[in-house]
Amino acid sequence: MTELHPVIYDLVPSVANTIYRRYKNYVERDDIKQECMAWAMTRANDHNVDLMEPIEERRRHNEQRIAYQMRRVAERYARKEKAVKSGYKP
Repeated sequence: MTELHPVIYDLVPSVANTIYRRYKNYVERDDIKQECMAWAMTRANDHNVDLMEPIEERRRHNEQRIAYQMRRVAERYARKEKAVKSGYKP
């Protein structure tokens, strides 16, 4: 397994705080961070390639894209936790 790019370690707290503010009654911030890190680890090779882009503009775009995808994963996790704690049963 490869190591995560250092930018990922900057994105995770930012994304986790954004989602936590919205779902703070249902999830813990650390759980969201852990979910983001788990997601990032499954795609470490792809992220490393994207974040090693030599052209600055493309690299920034890749960072934004990764943050957006991470936000979606974190929000999906938070919505599931909210449903469970609210008593929703499909």
